Amino acid sequence: VSRAPTSPLRTPARPPPGPPLGAWAWAAAAGPQDGGMVSQGVGGHEGYSGTPLWKVQQQNAAQREAALQESLAYAAERTKPVPPVNVLAEAVSIGGLSGKRLVRHVLIKCLRKVAQNSRVDLPTSGLFSNQAPIGLYCLFDGQSSAGEAGPAAAEYCARNFYKKVLENLSSLPAGATSDIFVKAALVKTFEDLDKEILEQPDVRDGCGASIALIIGEYLFTAVLGNCDATLCEAENTRQRAVPLGRSQGRCHLPEERARLQRAGGAVIGEGATARVVIAGGTSSVSRSLGDPLWKGAGGGSAVLSCIPEIHSIKLSWAEKHIYLFITAKPLAEALTSQQMVEFAGDFAVQPRAACGELIQKASSMGVAPTDQCTAIQVWFLRGGPYGGEAEETVGGEAPKKKPRLGAAVGASVETKSARLRHIMVNSQETPTPPVPGQKAEEIRTRVEAEALLRQLLREFKTELEDLRRKHGRLKKPEDLWQKSGLFAKLCKEYSVCPTAQKGGGMCGDLGWVSREAQRKFSREFHDAVSVLRPGDWSDIVPSSSGLHIVQRIA
Repeated sequence: VSRAPTSPLRTPARPPPGPPLGAWAWAAAAGPQDGGMVSQGVGGHEGYSGTPLWKVQQQNAAQREAALQESLAYAAERTKPVPPVNVLAEAVSIGGLSGKRLVRHVLIKCLRKVAQNSRVDLPTSGLFSNQAPIGLYCLFDGQSSAGEAGPAAAEYCARNFYKKVLENLSSLPAGATSDIFVKAALVKTFEDLDKEILEQPDVRDGCGASIALIIGEYLFTAVLGNCDATLCEAENTRQRAVPLGRSQGRCHLPEERARLQRAGGAVIGEGATARVVIAGGTSSVSRSLGDPLWKGAGGGSAVLSCIPEIHSIKLSWAEKHIYLFITAKPLAEALTSQQMVEFAGDFAVQPRAACGELIQKASSMGVAPTDQCTAIQVWFLRGGPYGGEAEETVGGEAPKKKPRLGAAVGASVETKSARLRHIMVNSQETPTPPVPGQKAEEIRTRVEAEALLRQLLREFKTELEDLRRKHGRLKKPEDLWQKSGLFAKLCKEYSVCPTAQKGGGMCGDLGWVSREAQRKFSREFHDAVSVLRPGDWSDIVPSSSGLHIVQRIA
């Protein structure tokens, strides 16, 4: 086939009139060149689009470099230190039948770290941007079951709920990461988990649930059944309770009654005694996870719902919003939301003590010892979701000069070393032997030991208020603790630590304790001490030696 000579000045054919065409469309419209063969240009330096080959190679190199930089940025984002949520969270569970745990709770302070370890990629936009800290706090109560209370459904939820949350959060599209979509992901988590439980042949009971999910500045709560969640808000000079789970789960509520009747159930009774009745039994709850008999497993219609009451709140972090309570059925039935807030009023930034006080009050109001009472308190610390920054931290050995400490009470500021004194009591659950001369029957139960320490915390708080009235010019706790005459007396009377035998101002003194040494006591010991400023008292702290209350004195 003869080929006509190609002129070095020849240009590609012009595109036909009309809208612009892509490079491949232009080549097709121009038709074959040079006797049916497509020209590659002079010396083969142009492609189909007419772009010089060196230019195409340059563009490809730029694209490869951009893709590499994107991959490196992705890897760097995933390897950044993952901050935990800036909260103090503790749970207390007392009572119940021996060997049968009907209530299970799960506290995950850093859900991002769990996601990383599970190789789950969470969204990076919207509420999830800037590596927003994520925490998950869950309670599952087998006592809030439609039928006979059992542990199987609560146990299944405790092991699998966080996995479903991660799965549904990771599936959110890039443009769907607002609070509305997170709430939808939580609802889907409940639906998925309920479906899975109903497919388990060995799970024949059900449970209620109370969940708190914190993503950055946002708090999400989901409550199902007769459990509860209560948010404490500061209102002028008082604290106000905001109930977050009492608009569902109870058969006497008008909307619940109407829904149950539409589903084929009969509602009998009024108020707290209202029940829903079907051919297979009677239930005091209108919503639950599991309970196959009430979800159509026998061929009937599903009467109970698994959809929780959902709320989303933008937190002000210790300014307006102080803390959150998550409680099991016995506490939700015995105490009003406002009573919970009032009973916890003596224990600021002391969640374990506050939970123990709630349970003690509920027990005094008639809750049976066979009911398992469980409470979680999540205390929002100052400094926002990421935590505060100290002006200067105390390091290494005891400083020659008094350090400047810029953190407010309750701010999440971790110091390298702190001087501490404490009171330690043992209990029947403590593995350490009793103090010489102490009879076995004189050793307190854990409940009694924690009640004693709460009483001591109250006495120290009362003394602090008296000292402030007496020494008006001394405002800060670190200036007032040296005026205390109560500590040495109570330490010698109750503490089983050998430091209680020291004389004068050294009574109960642990000296300067580094972070590593604090962790050797226990993780809870370190977490409780890390947020204290001089003069502050810690929460009740368990360790292998016993139960402590700790005061930071420098």
